[in-house]
Amino acid sequence: MENTFFQKFLETGLFDIGDQDERLEHLEKSISDLQKILEKNLLKLPKYTLVALDSDISDKEPVLKEVEDVVTEYWKTLRIKHKEMPRQILRGVILNALHELGKRDAKIARIIYLTGSNYFPYAKLGKEKEIVESLLSELAELAEENAVKEWSFIEEEPSLKLSALKLKEFKFASVNLNETKLKAAMLKSVQNSPSNHGPQHGGASTWGEHFATTSTTGISTAFQTAMELFNESLSPDSIENPINKFFAVFKKSLDENLKASFSSMVAVERRSKLLWWKETLYSQSQKKSYRELDKKLLPVIMSTDLYNQLPEITPVSVDFLLKDTFYLLLEKEGEEYINFENYLKSIKDDKPSLLAYLDNIKESEGRISLTDFIGLFINDKVTIKDFQNKTGLDLKGKITFSALAVSILHDLMAQYLISK
Repeated sequence: MENTFFQKFLETGLFDIGDQDERLEHLEKSISDLQKILEKNLLKLPKYTLVALDSDISDKEPVLKEVEDVVTEYWKTLRIKHKEMPRQILRGVILNALHELGKRDAKIARIIYLTGSNYFPYAKLGKEKEIVESLLSELAELAEENAVKEWSFIEEEPSLKLSALKLKEFKFASVNLNETKLKAAMLKSVQNSPSNHGPQHGGASTWGEHFATTSTTGISTAFQTAMELFNESLSPDSIENPINKFFAVFKKSLDENLKASFSSMVAVERRSKLLWWKETLYSQSQKKSYRELDKKLLPVIMSTDLYNQLPEITPVSVDFLLKDTFYLLLEKEGEEYINFENYLKSIKDDKPSLLAYLDNIKESEGRISLTDFIGLFINDKVTIKDFQNKTGLDLKGKITFSALAVSILHDLMAQYLISK
């Protein structure tokens, strides 16, 4: 298959397949199969993305075993050549599958980007770093292009585009009296009446009555026959079809204009709400100003408050809105870094205050996101000692409060997209 991303990955040497074309085909088929698996179950996307970005992922990671099973369907001798878990090959298969999926679907591209961009700054990547960075950038552009359309104002003046109403098949048949029959009836009417009175006996005579009756019948019959022919020429379809077609086009054009106008109004309303949120610094969930809250609680509370105001599709500029709102709160102190261990310790006594925000996180084996870990930690389902094993992040690694808030927002949006 023609895949430049796959070719670039081969060039890094991370796929140790030697010079055997057969193994190359095995990997291509494996990537295709993994795409189908992930496409059917989007819940797997965040976990697979996190595993693909971690070059030091544990050999016991369940995702690696799942991918190995896919690969060995074709590459039967994989473990003969690689006695230990072939992490690099399996990560390469995942990355290529993610790339192909993201290119085809903006929603999937957004999920991968939101998850991957959180972990990438802390990932310890080698030769594949440039490729991973290009992957995330490409998917980010696809997602952003789609989001910008959703949030854009329609600047064109709406106009209904209609064609003229034409009754092409609407024809009247010619109305002609049957002259032959009418003439015969008229001749009959001027003949003697059945009582043998001659033509000289007209007016109110018996002959006159006979003439009037007979000629009226003849004319009426001829006219009725002509009208029946005329009526037969008028088909309901010849009138209904062009009119229905005209109004179908009218409705489509009207709907498009109403939709465009409505989209613009929605975009204005979204922006207005977000700007109002930033200006007021008011937490709808806490019913108080963010200035009144402990700084260490802000990443969770602000990110979830903002998330609850966002639609399904959001541009990357929303990240900067969140960061800038943080800067307003910390304008005197400025941004500062805190390592993950100290942050988790700092919120240990405030778990009850945060339970309402991350209360639906489910436990799972293997790699999880930073947000999932914080949620499980708040709910006493994991301890600080589990942090590095679960997230792949160094406990001593540092992050700012605003960056932590953005990371949580990304994870929440990714989960929402998956659920949709």
